[in-house]
Amino acid sequence: MKKSLKRAAAASAVCAVGLAGTLAANPAALADEAHKAPANQKVLTDFGMKALAFGTKIAVGGIDIKSLKDAQDILACTRTAGVERVKPSKLSTSELTKLISENAPVDIAKLISISPSTSRTSTYRDGSITGTRAVNTIADIKLGGELVDDLKIPTLKIAGLTSVADSFHDPADADGDGKRFGTDESFGFEGISLDYEGTVVEGTPLADLLDIVNQVAAPVNEVVDQLVKLLTDTIGGIIEIPGLGSIGLGKSFSHISDHAASSGASALAIEVDPSEKKNDSAVLLKLGYAQSRIADSAPSGVFRSTIMGLDLEALPLSDDISLLHLGGIGTESIPCEGTGNTKVVKTIEGERSIPLNIPGIGGVAVLDGLEYSYKAKQMSRGRAKSMAKSSLGSFTIPALDLEITGISSKLNLLSREGERVRGSKKPKFQVADILYKGESLVPAGGLKIRQTVEFAIDELQQKGFITFGPRFTRNYYGAKLSALNVVIPGIVDLDLGWLESQIYPR
Repeated sequence: MKKSLKRAAAASAVCAVGLAGTLAANPAALADEAHKAPANQKVLTDFGMKALAFGTKIAVGGIDIKSLKDAQDILACTRTAGVERVKPSKLSTSELTKLISENAPVDIAKLISISPSTSRTSTYRDGSITGTRAVNTIADIKLGGELVDDLKIPTLKIAGLTSVADSFHDPADADGDGKRFGTDESFGFEGISLDYEGTVVEGTPLADLLDIVNQVAAPVNEVVDQLVKLLTDTIGGIIEIPGLGSIGLGKSFSHISDHAASSGASALAIEVDPSEKKNDSAVLLKLGYAQSRIADSAPSGVFRSTIMGLDLEALPLSDDISLLHLGGIGTESIPCEGTGNTKVVKTIEGERSIPLNIPGIGGVAVLDGLEYSYKAKQMSRGRAKSMAKSSLGSFTIPALDLEITGISSKLNLLSREGERVRGSKKPKFQVADILYKGESLVPAGGLKIRQTVEFAIDELQQKGFITFGPRFTRNYYGAKLSALNVVIPGIVDLDLGWLESQIYPR
């Protein structure tokens, strides 16, 4: 039986959800606890550790928009315990709203208000326990609350959203599970409220959610327990809120083996659809993300790498902010400890399309044949070696009649204790052909490193530029590079066959 009513639900008391079988009544205390462990003195270990945290991330059609990884804090692979990084947000609430509005294929900016967040990553040694931890905190989130066609959109408010991911090695196996590695992932919030005007079907997850958070006089622990059970029992962990979209709370992962552990917590996931109609391109907003990983057998150093098909910036706003910054299409990285010299190959099936919105033209870029491969090995006498390769079968911009095929970049590295890493001066780049309006732009004899070819775009009355092997920078430990850079000044700047690889001793 349906009944139409207005339910204003609020739980102003502190609520927190522990995803590994534990509950915390105060996420602020949980975050404080997360920062006690890093030792004042740095200690070199034989573990490889890394961590990642960010406040806001949006993916369109499965592709990350990196402009919206707010307060992103990356702790690269390290053997050192006692390292801590803190990354506050660079963006204000209004700037976050603007970036969401410019990037999303549906107008969701007016429905989402997110305060800036703070991310922390660290490694620690606490007695015999060694670990790595990531924490993100967002002060306030408001979803909905607008009038559309004289109908009020439901309003969901969450305060003090905190995510924690902890991965550790405990030789004493204090929890008695028979494993030396372990994880502890959790998310929590200080308050939650939902203002909903509409028809509610009793016995549905929405009705249960409203009933739970409407228990103003209920003890905090009781509200928390009921909320955890509801989210656990709901299929997919998603609760539909008609007129607003779908809300998912507290997705996480934990992977534990005899030699490694990884942990992750994503506090809130939103697909906004106020019209209650499915959109052609899914817009996934993730709020409050933390991830960490630790592995043993890293006596010669750790491998730091990122391999992806492209890195794209479009319509730049300033030196460090663009309206569109894409990457992360199946991004791969070498595990901190290596692969035991086993080659790993990842193929991204099918084509991937990216909106370009070239003024007066529009259009998309289409990538096909993405493949990433890598291998790495710890060796005796403080030595280590690695290989990383990024390959792309084809890249096309149909609206410009531009097609580039057979793109790849590869880097082999070798480290010796106390010496500069070898191989960073000798990257390998390939491109089979560059066709513009059916004509090849590749000169006889092929392209040389950092050689640029240009093409005239009549519709824009300007030129575009393609540079071979342009992003080639190196340091003591390795290099960062891409096979090709395609630029239409003021509109698009993208790198194809992008990778970064290092062997770091500490």
